[in-house]
Amino acid sequence: MRPSYNQESDFRQQRDFGQKFSATFEFIGAHWRNLGRCLLFIVLPAALLQGIASGLVQKLLVTSQLSTMSAGRANPLESFAALSTLFASPLYWLGVAMGVAFLILMMLTVYAYILRCLRPTPSDAPITVSEVWAVVRAQFFSSLVSYFGISCIVGFGFIIFFIPGVYLLVGLSLFYAIKVLEDSDFTTSISRSLQLTRGKWWSTFGLLFVMTMMLGMALGVAGGIIGSIVGGLGWVLGLYKDGSSAAGAFAVIASTLGSLFNLFIYTPLLIALAFQYFNLVERHEGVGLRNLVNQLGKAPAAVENAAYRPDEEGEY
Repeated sequence: MRPSYNQESDFRQQRDFGQKFSATFEFIGAHWRNLGRCLLFIVLPAALLQGIASGLVQKLLVTSQLSTMSAGRANPLESFAALSTLFASPLYWLGVAMGVAFLILMMLTVYAYILRCLRPTPSDAPITVSEVWAVVRAQFFSSLVSYFGISCIVGFGFIIFFIPGVYLLVGLSLFYAIKVLEDSDFTTSISRSLQLTRGKWWSTFGLLFVMTMMLGMALGVAGGIIGSIVGGLGWVLGLYKDGSSAAGAFAVIASTLGSLFNLFIYTPLLIALAFQYFNLVERHEGVGLRNLVNQLGKAPAAVENAAYRPDEEGEY
């Protein structure tokens, strides 16, 4: 019988490599409706804004390149000038800001939802968007600052030497799971993540690598199909001729659809990292085992039946 992942003991277990994969997709199968609703209301607006802004930036780039080619001025200096103009565009920085906001909202939403699933006893009560949003709203600003802090730390590791950067990138992959699930601050989350992954760095790296490869291949296939359809229609309709402004419309559509696909890519990856977090905590501290021991001898929670009371015989 598959666990329903509606109580804490379903999460706090030691799992091997394959069990983390199966638990990830079992969780999605059990909670896709409620989790999808939270992603729809909390993360989707940022994903759409990011896609539209990125598509408009691509439109500016394509239009600039087409006008340069039509004028017979296709040379490296003209291409560099076009890129400089692109980086100076407010749309470019809006797309970057929306991309960061999308990542933060995605991580916080997934981990806040899992946090609400950590009930001491089983419960079929649905997790609402307002419950998840309360956690996301409380954690957003500190998570945003933490994002830039972690980027600087990992970036500095890559600057010093490539290997330290890779080590920190994997070692800090549990940072947001720890921050949300344990409600810890920046320095505590960093040290905790490095502590948990110490000795299990390769298993964490393998989980990240396999999940990224698998989901990346799915995204690549879907993106290739969408890009081929959009690009083919654009050329058939002649929208890419003479620097037509209609060429950017297809770039906006393709970029927006790509941002929507990111919802399906990042969600399983974040859930897999959450199960890696629970696995490592259980191996180091045995929290789930202690909780089970503490529950021994306790009477099961009373289940309220809306149809019958204890003094009623029912139909028989």
